[in-house]
Amino acid sequence: MTKILIKIAAVLTLLVAFNGIYTHCSMRDYQFHHALERLQIESIQNCEILYFSASSNFSQQYTVEESDPRKLSQFLQDFYPSLQVDAVNKPASHAGTHLKLMEIIEEGSEVQTIVATMNLRSFGPDWVHSNLETALNQSEVMYNHRPALLNRLLVSLKAYDDKTEEERLEDKLSDWGSLPLPYDPPMHNVNAWCAVEKWGDWRNPKRQLADQYIKQFALVLTEDHPRVHDFDQMVELANERGWNLVFNILPENLEVADSLVGAPLTDLMKQNRDWLKERYEARGAIVVDNLELLGDAHFTDKNFPTEHFDDTGRKKIAHQLASSMQTIHASAYQTPRWK
Repeated sequence: MTKILIKIAAVLTLLVAFNGIYTHCSMRDYQFHHALERLQIESIQNCEILYFSASSNFSQQYTVEESDPRKLSQFLQDFYPSLQVDAVNKPASHAGTHLKLMEIIEEGSEVQTIVATMNLRSFGPDWVHSNLETALNQSEVMYNHRPALLNRLLVSLKAYDDKTEEERLEDKLSDWGSLPLPYDPPMHNVNAWCAVEKWGDWRNPKRQLADQYIKQFALVLTEDHPRVHDFDQMVELANERGWNLVFNILPENLEVADSLVGAPLTDLMKQNRDWLKERYEARGAIVVDNLELLGDAHFTDKNFPTEHFDDTGRKKIAHQLASSMQTIHASAYQTPRWK
């Protein structure tokens, strides 16, 4: 029995030693290439306001030249110069990603307020079952509060949702064909609605874009939606940690959606916005409704529905956020020179 205990103790000692070696010699390099957001969280915990987003925070200068290409979060900083505002941005990230990152903020950090984006498009099957989910899930393994070597081993063993592209495509097509919409046929699900002739046949660019708007935004939110579960848990975690939580419902291009598809789609988008606003304000979060804030001119991508805005659009969103946050940080609010 004594020999067995000695062997167990030796193995445990070796594991602790190997974990220490990996932590000090290799972990940060691996995280830099595969889980950079964890390093960002570690480096910015002295900020008072933390902004979580996907690529909507960035300038998209490859599409349009801008006079002020700074991030949306930097424009928000201009309204609160005495506070430190930092951002964690990961393209294709969503509420599930942001929840995992919130969980690794250390107790006792300076963080007072968390601002998180709400993209209506992120609730749709195209994003829920995106091919990029595998990479996001892999990174999230390294976010967990476990021994670093164990996290690395779990990544090697693919101990995360690692569906193939074919499986994700099948799930997406299944949702588009089965999730009900509150309309009579042929608009009772996404696939049927897209099959309706509009703007000519499928080769017409307007037809293609109209169908993309339907695919991205034709859905009915319920409390069983996985993204809703993530936002619910974000609220619970913020309450536990004593953080102020602000949800930023991002603008969508309702102008183009209406011109290509019409009121049935834009009405759904507004209903989902109202549902989110009512649900999370009742849970104590500040919900900033920017859905209808911007016209088509401020959206930089014209061939696919995205939440990429020009600098004027980002400034308008930052102003809305800053104004709504005055109830939290009233004494620190200032009007920037560019306003």
